Amino acid sequence: MRVDELTLKGFGKWRDATFRFAPGVNVFSAPNEAGKSTMLQGILAALYGMKRDYVKGARYLPEYDKYRPWHQGDYETIITYQLAGKSYRLHRYLLKEREQARIFLDPEWTELTDVYREDRRKERDFLEKHLGLSRALFTDITWIRREPLSAAEHLMPSLSRTDEANPAVNSMLAELDRDLTAIGKKERAENTMLGKAGALVAQKEAELASAEAAWSIISQLTQQIADWEAERHELEQQRSRLQQRKQRAHAREKVLQERWQKSYRFPADSDEWDWWDRTAQSAEEKQIHEAAISRIMAVPSAETEDIEPQIDRDKLQADYAKGIQLRKRWEEGHLRLAELAASALTAGTRRQDRQTDGQRKQQRFPVWLWGSAGLSAVLGIISGAADQPALSVILFVLTAALAGGAWVKSRAFARANREQAGSLKEAEAPSAAQEWKKQQEELAALDAELLRMVRMWGATDWEAFVEKRDEWLSRMRSRESSQLKAQLSQKDAKTQIAERWGDDLRRVLELEKAEMEREQEAWTSQWQSLEDRLQQIREEMARANGEIAAHDTVSVAKAKGEYEEAVSSLRQLQQKREALQIARDTLEEALAEWNREVSPGVNEHASQVLAQITGGAYRDVRLDPHERFAIRVLEPSRQLVLDQEHCSTGTQDQLYLAQRLALHAHVSQQSEPLPLFFDDHFVHYDEARLRQTLAYLMELSEEHQIFLFTCQDREMKILEPLLRVSNRHLVHTLG
Repeated sequence: MRVDELTLKGFGKWRDATFRFAPGVNVFSAPNEAGKSTMLQGILAALYGMKRDYVKGARYLPEYDKYRPWHQGDYETIITYQLAGKSYRLHRYLLKEREQARIFLDPEWTELTDVYREDRRKERDFLEKHLGLSRALFTDITWIRREPLSAAEHLMPSLSRTDEANPAVNSMLAELDRDLTAIGKKERAENTMLGKAGALVAQKEAELASAEAAWSIISQLTQQIADWEAERHELEQQRSRLQQRKQRAHAREKVLQERWQKSYRFPADSDEWDWWDRTAQSAEEKQIHEAAISRIMAVPSAETEDIEPQIDRDKLQADYAKGIQLRKRWEEGHLRLAELAASALTAGTRRQDRQTDGQRKQQRFPVWLWGSAGLSAVLGIISGAADQPALSVILFVLTAALAGGAWVKSRAFARANREQAGSLKEAEAPSAAQEWKKQQEELAALDAELLRMVRMWGATDWEAFVEKRDEWLSRMRSRESSQLKAQLSQKDAKTQIAERWGDDLRRVLELEKAEMEREQEAWTSQWQSLEDRLQQIREEMARANGEIAAHDTVSVAKAKGEYEEAVSSLRQLQQKREALQIARDTLEEALAEWNREVSPGVNEHASQVLAQITGGAYRDVRLDPHERFAIRVLEPSRQLVLDQEHCSTGTQDQLYLAQRLALHAHVSQQSEPLPLFFDDHFVHYDEARLRQTLAYLMELSEEHQIFLFTCQDREMKILEPLLRVSNRHLVHTLG
């Protein structure tokens, strides 16, 4: 058995939700409250409905009210499944006041609902007819849960093998005999259930004959409507495909517009070239990009070879400005020396005027010395201003010597006049000498600093430094001019390449746009043809439905329904009698068969499963049919037989899995490979046993369809590499 598709029109949180399933493993990985358990209950409800088996008390399951639609809508499911090489579509309305179930055989959608009888719950036993399993037995076997079997007593009678008849067997055999007597053996007997059912069938058959003519017309119209419906469905699928083509065309058009806009901006880096390469729609376009890249790579670099030593222009200019300031201070210092010399000369002249005529004659020699010193100082200043520092220094030294001699001579002549000139001489001479000395030291320091600076630049003096500076600046300006020309040339070349690239690219884009416009015209025309045909089909179906309504459809349907109901009741009685007889015969052999054939095989299979998923930690399992198939395991290290409840939580989960898989394998062999459902079953598994168990499930998925619901990521991490090896599997996302 394989479930292909489930539609939950209204079930719990799901509304108009459709799910398609793979034949192998179907993984539903989502957090809690995402609707995983609701989907599992929806599958079971779609297959079996929501009524109880083996009715005791309430007719409906406790989950009935829990999974009523949250929204305002019908409590409705549709499921498509394959069984025994046939595909069935089962449609259920689950609301109590309008409960209904209809089954169709694909692909013709032939309705088979009336082929199946209703049980005492007024439920048609579609799956029980197909599989021989009630809902309770189906969930016990296929839904791997951490709880005991809910219908163990119906899976295999709890009998014991003794020579005398078991009391339970005798009780069941007596009840079977009473039921067989009430049903009867012949259809013509008047007082039996079979006789009454046969008479009712004859009556309803006569009533149905009078409506056959109208029914023939209705059948033809119904077949035509079914054909139109199939054609309409096919046309709507074509329209859906056209809609997808339209969406893809819009996406391509959007990308084309973006590429057209970007074709006016030449790519600036590798990321933009990568974008063009990814979005290229043809080999010609790729060649255009490759040619542009090649031409760009061939453009010469704008960098020129620098054979001159690197000169720090900012430092050169800073040192030049600093030298100008030093030269200015040097000139100001020499002017100050000249002023000091002139001041000393003027002071000597004033003292000579106050002396007597006899003293002036005696002082001619000192006066001559002072005049010479002044003349030498003036010449030193002029030499300094004329950029003759060596001569200027000599003259200033001579000035100092003459002034010193004049001063010594003047002291000799001035002793006589000490009372008159002593105070003035003592006030002026020390001050002038100190300032003279200080000025000389400052000038020497300026000369040394200037000389040290120009030597750093490889010059012997200030004039050589200025010449080198001018030469360096001229070379720098020449080199910058060459680089600018190279950059302009490179820019012109790149501009031409960009213009050629843009023109070639837009030519290709225009061809692509024209092709898209032709495709759009084609599917637009096809779309209009589909719409016209769909409108025509709708009109024809409306006309056919009107003709059907014109006939006495109510009486025909009622007559057919009553006849088929009578036939169904007769068949049910016949089948019930056969089933009771078979049950009576089978019941006597059930326990013997279990002990002889079923029990060893099931126990062996459960042991194999447990050994594989535990890595050989446990190898021997037994299922006890006398105690609702209770599970016992042999603890290998101590050789003790342990009941399931005495094992760890994780081991108990694995024992439940082994129990269900063993029973599942046995039942599948008797009927058809059944699916398996896991709803967060592996919570207590450790990492190693989880890997072993999932690997075993992948082996089972080759024959059985598996539904795995989980809210944890570790199952997905383990399954991802296993699921990729085959297209039989599918990972579902729940929005």
